[in-house]
Amino acid sequence: MNKNTPNLVLSDIKGKIFVHPYLKMMCCAADTIQTPSKDELIPLPRGSTLFYMPGHIPIGYDISENYPAPISEYKGRKVFAVSAFLIPGYTRLFLPAAKKIDKRVVLPLWSYTAVGWMKGKYYTAAVKIDPLLRQRPHYYSNTALLKSNVRSFLKKYPNNRLFRHLANCALNYNCRAAQNLFFKRWEAPLPVSPVCNARCLGCLSLQDSDCTTASHARINFVPTLQEIKEVAVGHLDRVKEAIVSFGQGCEGEPLLQFKTIKQAIVLIRRSTSKGTIHLNTNAYNPGYLNELAQAGLNSVRISINSFQRDFYDAYYNQRGYKFSDAVSSIKTAKKAGLFVSLNLLVFPGLTDTPREISALINLLKRGYIDLLQLRNLCIDQAFYLSKIPPIKEKPIGILNMIGMIKKAVPRIRFGYFNLPRERFNLS
Repeated sequence: MNKNTPNLVLSDIKGKIFVHPYLKMMCCAADTIQTPSKDELIPLPRGSTLFYMPGHIPIGYDISENYPAPISEYKGRKVFAVSAFLIPGYTRLFLPAAKKIDKRVVLPLWSYTAVGWMKGKYYTAAVKIDPLLRQRPHYYSNTALLKSNVRSFLKKYPNNRLFRHLANCALNYNCRAAQNLFFKRWEAPLPVSPVCNARCLGCLSLQDSDCTTASHARINFVPTLQEIKEVAVGHLDRVKEAIVSFGQGCEGEPLLQFKTIKQAIVLIRRSTSKGTIHLNTNAYNPGYLNELAQAGLNSVRISINSFQRDFYDAYYNQRGYKFSDAVSSIKTAKKAGLFVSLNLLVFPGLTDTPREISALINLLKRGYIDLLQLRNLCIDQAFYLSKIPPIKEKPIGILNMIGMIKKAVPRIRFGYFNLPRERFNLS
């Protein structure tokens, strides 16, 4: 136990947070509970949010008794575990150490991170993985300007359903990508697919499992080529280092609308050569990626939660494609000339097990991946563990995993955000 380990924080039913006078913060990696080391803690990044976890009691470390201590009451009140929700650009190292006492509770689709209190500050188990200062909350605080810009766009394009859909995402779902569109900066979304060929446990837009409610509504139409062009070309022409991207949280799998995307890319590139056209995908069809690259697609981000097929299948519940198709797409995309990012959905206790790390390093060594995005998997940790196969290896820690990757594959770039093509060749 490090004497500088932060104290445990806990919450009452109203969300009021308390600092325990002597119990220390503990962390969790899958089913492994431990105290964090000094280098695994950072001050809570400004703009991050604290959540209390209903149905979960916190577990602290009792130094005098030298054992982990679950705590259900404090000063005569029932208490619950507290989690940090990190601002984008940070990868969590540990989950909160918490015990689920109400199995009926499935937590909303957020990424839950261990947090504690020390010397007048909150500390969390995380690492800054991307130097870009994007999606910081203060960049989105001017709601008056956002609403004004939304009105201007809708007035200019009164018949464009895609603009109306994205206006709802920006104003009612607080979608940063949609807000970027109306703030005229960075990466803007091009959702096109109301259907999907996977039933992900943590799907943000449609839930047909026994998981929690989806975070927002899925698009319910396929935009016309003209609607896509109007959104994309204006953004690419006016914004420095602009990105427009197919494959958003408010849609299914974009490649299921392959013909529409291909025709839209051709149409966009007839109007402008500026900016980056990007695709986020489960990459179920390698051939489609090759054709889109020839049409003018610049980059692709392929999402994977695990390099073990059983774990991948348990999360994605895919229909009509295999894990090997997604892996094949990585090679195909790079050979087709695309900038390739791997969106690794990080879950402490699984992602940092030896078998996962070995498979990841072996893939990175082949040279098909340009950017490794370490994004936090948003899901209730107990729910996730109940749906995937048992984890039979002990984790070594996310920070140690990052160190091993840097040593084994020095050229690999780490990040969180999709990159504009102006930054493809920057170190």
